Amino acid sequence: MVNAGSLSNKQKLDIVLQRNTFFFRSPDFEEQGEARISSITNLLLFLQQELASKKSLGDKKKIVVNLLLDKPDGLSAVLALTSISEEFLLRLITFSRTIQNKELNKLVKMESFSKFSLDKEIGKPSLFRLVKTDINTTESIVNLLFEGYSVPVLQKYLPLPELKKLNFSKLEFTTESLIDTIVRQSKRGSYTAQNKNDPALTIEQLLDTNKIPYAAKIKLAGISRTMDFVIPAKSAPKILIECSFQVTTSSSMGDKAKTEIQVSSDIKRHYSNTAFIGFIDGAGWYVRKKDLERLVAAFDNVFTFKETELTRFLDFVKSVL
Repeated sequence: MVNAGSLSNKQKLDIVLQRNTFFFRSPDFEEQGEARISSITNLLLFLQQELASKKSLGDKKKIVVNLLLDKPDGLSAVLALTSISEEFLLRLITFSRTIQNKELNKLVKMESFSKFSLDKEIGKPSLFRLVKTDINTTESIVNLLFEGYSVPVLQKYLPLPELKKLNFSKLEFTTESLIDTIVRQSKRGSYTAQNKNDPALTIEQLLDTNKIPYAAKIKLAGISRTMDFVIPAKSAPKILIECSFQVTTSSSMGDKAKTEIQVSSDIKRHYSNTAFIGFIDGAGWYVRKKDLERLVAAFDNVFTFKETELTRFLDFVKSVL
């Protein structure tokens, strides 16, 4: 028998390869999960039957409102029907409260969220409790989920795959709408992961269009992190750029702030005449304001991907060059 501290790298590798379980299973967790799935499935079947006899959108929305008020898994069932995640719903509410758009305010009764500070996002437990106890909040959520597609400000800001989920056709339970939900859910991860949907490409296209020389994904001596963009070139950097667009939130956002603070220190030590720029954007950063405060302190200047900000960035680059 080999002692615990004397395994060779080959032996450790063989352990992982030869004794691999491939997929982890927890019977207790699976049983709980299956029970929840069955509950949500039955709720959707019940909702389908209740909606079948209703003709007007108003009557259909009343049925959904009652489901959310009366059933513990009501909101989860409706989110499953629309393929909207709980976290994305929280971002939608944060956006709606922040943007203060007249037409959106009319659809979503903002006063129902007035007891919550705008300095912090409403937490999931608080929202789920509110949906079950306050009919104004419940009606606001239903309006947002099934009529949001028609609101111009949402058309302007939301990615089209997400916007199309906010459609009353989901209440029809047609084969077409259900297949649409299935496909959108199955493609969510791959759509997000596609490089073509990377906000950093906006910077690349902007620099190319304006014939500004740059190098992308470059490692510089003395800096531990690869830079997203170096302007004008690795041999003579004048501007270093890092991008972070966050829609969701995670503990890694705190780590991101720590990393950029260290990178900023490295740049000041090894490239004292170089500007360190951050493109920081997305609802995720809006929610994690403490991490955001620490992050922006690392940069000499920050920009978002809003059109006016892109223009300001171009002016900044030209002034430096």
